[in-house]
Amino acid sequence: MNRGFIVSRICIKCGYSNPDSENYCAKCGAILPKVSVAVARPARVKITKNYDTIKLKVEQLLSYEITFDEYYEVLDSIYSKIEEAGNTVSNMEIPEELAPYFKEQLEIGLTGIDMFLQAIEELRNLPSLIEELDSVTNENEKENIMNEIERVKEQGLNLAAEATEHLNIALDMAVENMAKWREEDFGTGYYA
Repeated sequence: MNRGFIVSRICIKCGYSNPDSENYCAKCGAILPKVSVAVARPARVKITKNYDTIKLKVEQLLSYEITFDEYYEVLDSIYSKIEEAGNTVSNMEIPEELAPYFKEQLEIGLTGIDMFLQAIEELRNLPSLIEELDSVTNENEKENIMNEIERVKEQGLNLAAEATEHLNIALDMAVENMAKWREEDFGTGYYA
């Protein structure tokens, strides 16, 4: 029941504010929740799916639960999706009047995308290190390779976690910037 509050369906994915009558975002097609615009700030939705998937696959690889091919397939799939998103964002044409609102957000998002791609590249080294470990009999060499595996794992996952945080900050900024822009330009704005 709408008790006098203006109700809008704000897209959690892109921040676009849709009319109450819409069930899907007019900008990106995502399913819309009902959110009262009287709410000061919606709860931050933290997106971690790709990070969680990669972390799980690294653990499965190191415990020999999945094959190298299965591991590479997951990394390649995530890499191509993130790379495509980066290309899409890089090629976006932003109207001049919106540029001040979204410039920093885009820079942070693109940095996050680049970092995530670097993390995947780093984590692609694990299978060859595991193969090397499995073929070595000298205990000192084994220990050195195990240390290198741990270093690559930690460096790759830490970079992916930092990248994920950058992407979540950019998403959060999108929602805030859209709200600021709408407040300043209500009724005459780009989306009005």
